[in-house]
Amino acid sequence: MSASEKAQKDCKTRAKIIIYLVIILSLTLLAKLYMLQIHSFKKYALMSDKNRIRLSPVLPKRGRIITSDGKIVASSAHKYRLIMDYCSDKVFEKNLNLLGKCLTLSDQEKQRIIRARKSARPHMSFVIKDELSWEEYAGVSMDLFKFSNLSLETAYARNYAMPLEFSHVIGYVGKSDDAVQILTGKTGVEAFLNDQLIGKIGNLQTEVNALAKKVRVTDFVEPENGADIVLTLDSEIQKYVYDVISEERAGACVVLDILEGEIIAMASAPGFDANLVSNKMTYNQWKDVAANQLFPLINRAAVCVYPPGSVFKIVVAFAALSEGVITPWNRIFCSGGVKQDDRVFHCWNRGGHGYLDVCGALSWSCDCFFFEVARRLGVEKIIKYAKKFGFGSKIGIELPNESAGLLPTKSWKFSRHGTSWKPYETMIVGIGQGALLSTLLQAAVMMGKIYTNDYNFAPTMIKGKKKERGLAPIDQKPLEIIKKALRQVCLYGTASRSCNAEYGISGKTGSSQVRKMKTEEAGVNQKKFDWKFRDHAFFVGCAPYNAPRYVVAVLVEHGGGGGAVAAPIARKVFDKLMERQK
Repeated sequence: MSASEKAQKDCKTRAKIIIYLVIILSLTLLAKLYMLQIHSFKKYALMSDKNRIRLSPVLPKRGRIITSDGKIVASSAHKYRLIMDYCSDKVFEKNLNLLGKCLTLSDQEKQRIIRARKSARPHMSFVIKDELSWEEYAGVSMDLFKFSNLSLETAYARNYAMPLEFSHVIGYVGKSDDAVQILTGKTGVEAFLNDQLIGKIGNLQTEVNALAKKVRVTDFVEPENGADIVLTLDSEIQKYVYDVISEERAGACVVLDILEGEIIAMASAPGFDANLVSNKMTYNQWKDVAANQLFPLINRAAVCVYPPGSVFKIVVAFAALSEGVITPWNRIFCSGGVKQDDRVFHCWNRGGHGYLDVCGALSWSCDCFFFEVARRLGVEKIIKYAKKFGFGSKIGIELPNESAGLLPTKSWKFSRHGTSWKPYETMIVGIGQGALLSTLLQAAVMMGKIYTNDYNFAPTMIKGKKKERGLAPIDQKPLEIIKKALRQVCLYGTASRSCNAEYGISGKTGSSQVRKMKTEEAGVNQKKFDWKFRDHAFFVGCAPYNAPRYVVAVLVEHGGGGGAVAAPIARKVFDKLMERQK
């Protein structure tokens, strides 16, 4: 082969190689184009949209809370807040530096803004500052053109018309932990019915250019405002009850309309300013509230539990009559003390009451009578009837964290303490003391069951939501004896000084000890003891006598005697109710 032929053959081989390479590269390019344009079209289109489209939440207006007499006690008012759209780190730092000149931002606030940006979902806006003052709003508005991806928008702030009086019932709201910072219920009705009150968040979808400037609105989904809630509570009665109970250092009061099955007042003192807690409470203010030894944030009517004291004797008397342990005519002698387990358990009247029947024992709240009745019954039967009257379980009102209380039994003590039940413990439970615990609301519901003759009576706080559970009648024979005795309590018994009203009040006083009393302290005026060592004072009652409608339950923490302290408060509330009824 000549040199020219060999060179020509090499050229053809090289040409073929180049052609093959071009074909391979072309096929590779076509495959890549296919992957980009057809196979992965949705993926890259979505990525493009994410860079081009911005989603901003539009907050709904939280529903109002209204009382039965038409008072708007919780509403939402407009406010301004500063929003930053998704942006690069460089733009974010620039905005933050500029904001430092328009707003007074502490280091803590700057750190909060940085955390809010990190917690925000990709390509979503987040809140820079909530509830701008008018001066802050004006200052930012003047310099808004200097910022990138920053905007001002209208949101809502929660306002409470009666922040102290309804603080424990309505509760308060706080901002959600996410970047949206929508108002969310934390306590009270605000928390329990949050799903109805909160509404649904809307969306504003905007298109931005390569510089992240808004070009146009591409879609808008309107928010759904929250639903209004109408309470059964009466604002005038609630305010009156709160003012009366606030005259004491700490206490609570519950008012029921048993004909309607409604709670018309529930107040706990001391209260707290719901507006302050919801909106602009500083760290130091929160620390002061949390450190308050009277615990103003706790609902003493439905969350705190106490030994119910002599109020519980109603249950024990009913159980004894129902079980045939005593008859209405049986008389038991009170000498001022009962010996049991090598100990002497004293009546509050150390001189003794003499012979008493069940009506007299309830009228004068004789401890020795109920020591003996409890021994005859046994703790299991006492607990059986306590459950029927609503103790030991939640009532089921529209509040979170309602307490169930505690009904002690032999099995409970063994599982809790690993020791057996002692006979004297049954006696102590028989007068509403010992490990027995209940809420004031449970005591009020017990009276509601008695005067509606229905074990299933359970009140509500939401208008139009009367609880229909079917009638569970109470045995009339023992019930009539109990009603007769409760009337006598207010006519010439332990509540006669304050509750002997023309319209007729029936009720029961109670005092529960917070410590073991020494022998020499018997009969000593409770006011001579330090406040924290005084008995809790109780009264539960129903009126008017001829047509029972209202139940009032009063607790005064460390108030001393129920007849001397709690009953007069109940009388004031009953007088107010009768005045309103006229």
